[in-house]
Amino acid sequence: MGGTSPCSTMLISFFRLNFLEESPRHMKGLKLTIGFSPNKTRKKDLLGLRAFRQHIADLHFPHYNPHIAASGRPADPRISPGEARRRTMDLIAWNEQHTGFKFTLLLNYLLHDNYDVVVDNVRKEFYPRGVRSFVVADLELIKRLKDALPDCEVQGSCLSHRMTEAELEEERRVGVVLHNPSVNIIRNPAQLARNHRAGFAQKVIAFEGCLHNCPEENSLYGHRWHLARSLHQDRFYCRNPEVTLDPRVFFKANWVTIARLKTLLPFISVVKLPRSGNSILSVTRQFMHLYNTNASYNVADFITSGYIKIIEKYIGAIPSHVFTDDFFETVDHCTMNCQERGCRLCFDVMDEIRAINGGPKRYSVFTQAHRRVRNLLRSTLNKAPWFGVDSAE
Repeated sequence: MGGTSPCSTMLISFFRLNFLEESPRHMKGLKLTIGFSPNKTRKKDLLGLRAFRQHIADLHFPHYNPHIAASGRPADPRISPGEARRRTMDLIAWNEQHTGFKFTLLLNYLLHDNYDVVVDNVRKEFYPRGVRSFVVADLELIKRLKDALPDCEVQGSCLSHRMTEAELEEERRVGVVLHNPSVNIIRNPAQLARNHRAGFAQKVIAFEGCLHNCPEENSLYGHRWHLARSLHQDRFYCRNPEVTLDPRVFFKANWVTIARLKTLLPFISVVKLPRSGNSILSVTRQFMHLYNTNASYNVADFITSGYIKIIEKYIGAIPSHVFTDDFFETVDHCTMNCQERGCRLCFDVMDEIRAINGGPKRYSVFTQAHRRVRNLLRSTLNKAPWFGVDSAE
């Protein structure tokens, strides 16, 4: 990856002087959002989450109807749509009575143009139960929700792939109050700061690690929409080891360390935490411990993109303390003309990581067999046919 030229140094200095130095001396309180599945979330985890209430902006969950949810298929194929609906409504009612967290419903509705079905469902099933906050990518659906339910809160979606001030303004004009820019923005701090200066409240995905400017973002509705619908997950661009094991690609992917995130917090209203298969309580507890102690941790623990198993298999743990602000600022501005500049920064850092972690962890034959069977079952269930949604009445 290219070294730091005098021009790059000037850009980095300009960013520090004009964006970081303008930050309030006392940062606003950290606010988090975490996704959960009503099918799997335990009530004791919601009870435990009360210890972090001051940091929880909201908890977001998918619609039980796969025709309305972003993926186009059930969140858990083992559970019937009718049972999924029952669990969703039961947990909403229980939270209202016992824990009182703000629940936000994901309505990343991009499958067809029957908007009336979605608005009618929200108006009859979720609004009366106290769910008044929604994540929406589709501008037309936002307009119709606001027409039907003027006091509802609408958050933008990373599925929209909007990132610039002009693009976010399109959302603001139709009623979005919290914007979720493209996943690429975490590696574009200057744009993040410009959005903040323009008055846009931003919810940012900071750790999940999608490849920066991934070519699959050019699919019809963007990268996440494409991934959610693909039944051939091994064909993803990021599942190619030749791509993701190139340190220049991996280090430029859309993730930062917690230490780096702290320098960007003045421009971020809400940070989205990835669950990575863990409970909402365990991931929040782990994150807050690291945030408060500044301890080094395995960056891969928070990455949820499709290539993570490749990293685990061929590289191993990625210690966070090797990544400095200067490293991120250099990489974020890099154009990958490494030979021209005689730069080996990314390769040297990868060598340092391998020297620290001693190589990838080796699992027993039993563990490897168990994982193969588990992955086969999950793959089979994901391809299972779905025959319709039970009546909501």
